[in-house]
Amino acid sequence: MQQIALFFCAFGKKVVILQAEKENTMKQTPKNTLISKPNTLRKYIIFSLFLLLMAATATGCDKEKPLEATGGRGNILKVEELKTLPLSDVKKYAGDTLDKDNKFLLYGIKCYRLTYTTIYENEPIATTALMLLPDNDTVKQRLCVYMHGTNVPVEPVSAAQKMPSNYFKHNQKGGEVAVCAIPLASNGFSVVMPDYIGYGDTKDKEHPFVYYPELHFANIDALRAMCHHLQLSGKQDVWLGGYSQGGGAALSLHYYIQTDYSSEFNVISSSCLSGPYNYVGQIEGVLRENINIPAALVSWSAYVLNRFAVHRNPDQIYSFTVTDQTSAIMNFQGGIWDLFRPYFVEGILSGEDTEWIAASEKNSFHKGWKPTGKVFLHHGTADTVVPYFNTTDAYNGLTQAGGDITVFTYEGKEHTNVTVPYIRNTLDVWNK
Repeated sequence: MQQIALFFCAFGKKVVILQAEKENTMKQTPKNTLISKPNTLRKYIIFSLFLLLMAATATGCDKEKPLEATGGRGNILKVEELKTLPLSDVKKYAGDTLDKDNKFLLYGIKCYRLTYTTIYENEPIATTALMLLPDNDTVKQRLCVYMHGTNVPVEPVSAAQKMPSNYFKHNQKGGEVAVCAIPLASNGFSVVMPDYIGYGDTKDKEHPFVYYPELHFANIDALRAMCHHLQLSGKQDVWLGGYSQGGGAALSLHYYIQTDYSSEFNVISSSCLSGPYNYVGQIEGVLRENINIPAALVSWSAYVLNRFAVHRNPDQIYSFTVTDQTSAIMNFQGGIWDLFRPYFVEGILSGEDTEWIAASEKNSFHKGWKPTGKVFLHHGTADTVVPYFNTTDAYNGLTQAGGDITVFTYEGKEHTNVTVPYIRNTLDVWNK
């Protein structure tokens, strides 16, 4: 039907002409047939075309267009029910290791795709999220925003498939949806998992990779959209979780809720895994040659900081040609410490580049504020993507500010093999 609809969208006028020619030909058929009557035939053709064109409007022409952002931030534009997972299927997704003692997975879940409004560079935009709800009407509402790790947009097919809202569409197994989000919902949390800007319907936009002053808008507005769907009113308690980029997103959203959205939400706890909380320290560590992490991620994060905050010509920063986020990720050849121009490096290390340093500090959440509620930081000591000092610095800085901070250290664990112990420990402390 969709192919027919698209055909009429593009070639509707031509079809009318062809049908008219067919009518002239059919006039030669015997008079005792329906199509021998010109008036009847004309009405039949017009009515058929009308039905097909109406179907095209509903299922073809408009379906390919992203929904326009209307209404205020967090306004729901569309809710699509994806599937219902009984508890037996939930356990298949989560795996035996996570719930080996049968205390975390309690309910089946209902899975939805939310399309909602947010802002990007101060302009309204429509984006998407996965919403997972416990399939039990007696469960007390506990709201959770879970923010996923990085999807690299230079792999458009892979990145599209890894979007949380596309997870069930592509019949995926494993990953953060299965190991983290599904168990949270099965335990009784109403979970929303934003896709972030830069993927799916917003793939024409550059993703604000680990730049939380921009990234957090889509996250807070996904929470608002879930509240609208659940028909909740008044100030709501919320729990925040996330891994890698999402770990930083969780801690930063904790901060932004306190400073900008405290009339709407109260953070009970944030549980953050392997996040770049001390962005300014991480970039300085690279420039001082104290740490060696993936050059593509360093280059991409610097491009995004410049793109959204500093606004310089990339030629003033990079030792190679950079025109967009893809070239910042893909074009560099060499060692990590050769990414940037020497005078750019010297300006940061000497403290003279106050503009860049100020933007980096604004994107760092490891100190200078006292979290309400509890903060749980999780990290593997052998992490070579987001160094462990991010968690040490956040613990020291936030504790000094008076926060209630707990660290879960995973000895010898790397960046990619920590999600199962993370979610087990998270559910343990959140259920106490």
